[in-house]
Amino acid sequence: MKKRILIIIGGIILIAVIVILNLTNKESGKEVEVAIVKKGDIISMVTASGELRAKSQVDISAETIGRIKKILFQEGDYVNKGSLLIELNDVNANANRKLARAQLEQAKQDFIRGKKLFEKELISKESFEKIELGYEITKAQYEQALDAYRKTKIYAPISGTIMKINVEEGETAVMGTMNYQGTVLMTIADLSKMLAVVRIDETDVPEVKVGQEVEIIADALPDSTYPGAITKVGLMPITSQLTTEQATDFEVEIEMSEFSSLLRLGMNMKADIITDEKSDVLTVPIQSSGKRKIADKLKETVFVVQDGKAVLTEITVGTSSDTAIEIISGIEQGDTVVIGPYRVLSKLKDGQKVKFKIADENEFRPPLE
Repeated sequence: MKKRILIIIGGIILIAVIVILNLTNKESGKEVEVAIVKKGDIISMVTASGELRAKSQVDISAETIGRIKKILFQEGDYVNKGSLLIELNDVNANANRKLARAQLEQAKQDFIRGKKLFEKELISKESFEKIELGYEITKAQYEQALDAYRKTKIYAPISGTIMKINVEEGETAVMGTMNYQGTVLMTIADLSKMLAVVRIDETDVPEVKVGQEVEIIADALPDSTYPGAITKVGLMPITSQLTTEQATDFEVEIEMSEFSSLLRLGMNMKADIITDEKSDVLTVPIQSSGKRKIADKLKETVFVVQDGKAVLTEITVGTSSDTAIEIISGIEQGDTVVIGPYRVLSKLKDGQKVKFKIADENEFRPPLE
């Protein structure tokens, strides 16, 4: 019986100690981390991924059907605009051209004779018009045959490097139609100017503009950074299906001002687009600010430590980076704002007592008096 009473008394004492400790902790305030409002620099960035392309790149296709007789260059060769790249078998095309030319000469002679006879009124106007029509038809047929012959010779439309040859001598090249792309014989790219083509999320694209500076990092060369500038922001969205959600992106072209010979077309890369940059402005760590209700309206706020209490304060913000945000109004340089930890900051109330440590100095400080 006595032992039982002692156990009950011990339990009561333990509960009392816990309550007292809780009350003590409550009175001493929540332990938080703070930072001092100070001036600094802010660089706002949008990060996107994409691939490397040449500014000028052309797929060479045949405009007529023919067997490939000769390929005059190899992959990696540099060619000038107008250089003969590929010769197709031209036996039939050349024969048709010669036949059409002979028929044109005959029709031309008939036209000259017919015109003289008509001028002397030896043939009727109707007869002369038939001769004239025959001459025009033959002239068109010759031009058609000449064009077909010329298409057996394929020339470089731009100056650049031959990146890929997809055919071999002896294969048959097929021209494209409305329903068929045709044979892509080779690809030429001008590597003197490179583009990084990235996809920007619809929420970020309003901040992206032509002329903004960009830092580019290729996945294959992570230790190298290449500068560039935006030259084009797509107007039409590119929609893709990701799992159950639909993502809407916009294509942005970035012209690289410097690049390495180690880079290759199609390489994956990441681009950091500098959308805004400010110097010597008031800043706080970005995690300190958040939307909270003041007078039943959501406002951008921070908790400022005053007299040992967290005071909810409305602020006006400007440019932000991944780590900091610009303060336009609401607090001043030297103020102390609560930045964490999140589990405490998310539940913190206006006027609640706090004790804190300065995050930069990593040491506890007593509450402000």
